[in-house]
Amino acid sequence: MKILVLGGTAFFGRRLVRLLLEEGHDVTVATRGQTPDDFGDAVTRIRVDRADRDAMIEAFDGQVYDVVYDQICFNPVEAKIACDAFGNRVQRYIFTSSMAVYPDQETEITEKDFLPEAYRYDLEAGQYSYVEGKRQAEAYFFQNAVFPVAAVRVAMVVSGTDDYTGRFDFYVKHVAEQQSIGVFDAEHPISYVTSWDAAEFLRFIGTKSDFAGPVNAANSGHLSIRELCRHIGGVLNKEPKFHIGRQEDGNLSPYALFACTWKLSNAKAASLGYDFQPITQVIPSMVNESLARLKLNG
Repeated sequence: MKILVLGGTAFFGRRLVRLLLEEGHDVTVATRGQTPDDFGDAVTRIRVDRADRDAMIEAFDGQVYDVVYDQICFNPVEAKIACDAFGNRVQRYIFTSSMAVYPDQETEITEKDFLPEAYRYDLEAGQYSYVEGKRQAEAYFFQNAVFPVAAVRVAMVVSGTDDYTGRFDFYVKHVAEQQSIGVFDAEHPISYVTSWDAAEFLRFIGTKSDFAGPVNAANSGHLSIRELCRHIGGVLNKEPKFHIGRQEDGNLSPYALFACTWKLSNAKAASLGYDFQPITQVIPSMVNESLARLKLNG
């Protein structure tokens, strides 16, 4: 397949590119050229500003792709740019969305809990929050794209090896060194997905299925920050310490981005033939990887 990846030089996007190359696909990576990669001559590179409509149209004029993976679309304006740049020359479009499109709710979340076909987008807003940007990007794609779109709603991504954000490392280090971790007063369980599973599932959706529509990408199980830290502590044989923090005081820990409960169902992914492993099964290996990188003793 001839495949374009918009982004793809960091975190699970880098893993996705490697998986596609291992399968023998003809892969082009398009970025602004600011993040180095180790793909060598295995990929074709296009340097382009994803948010510049004219530059995108010029860069992809006449290009035809079997699959486009869009890792770096964050609002409806950028979604429109993609539609304008690619027209009907794309067989399938895989948009990396987020579980943040869903409202806070206590019950398990299915794809029907956010319907982009009925959601209003605003191309004149100028600025968009991360949450609203992803919602409206989905809305624009599903209401206007002439190519089939799959919106992969990715859970909180965790990794013990290649998480450039350092978020998982933060928890491992704090539990290992018995430092207090800032949490919400109330428990907010959320879903997680390993960077490897996120990449594998994106590969699966793009190259092993003809699925179009929204689909959740999450390992099985839901954990609050306290529960996640206790699982980390179980590996380290240490009891984590916590304090109640507030966003406005800047004393919350990294996964406390939103005071929301997001418990994603991955039943649709299973119905398509992809089975996510339980998140609790992969925490020990991630903790040990993080310890090695941080040069800490367990």
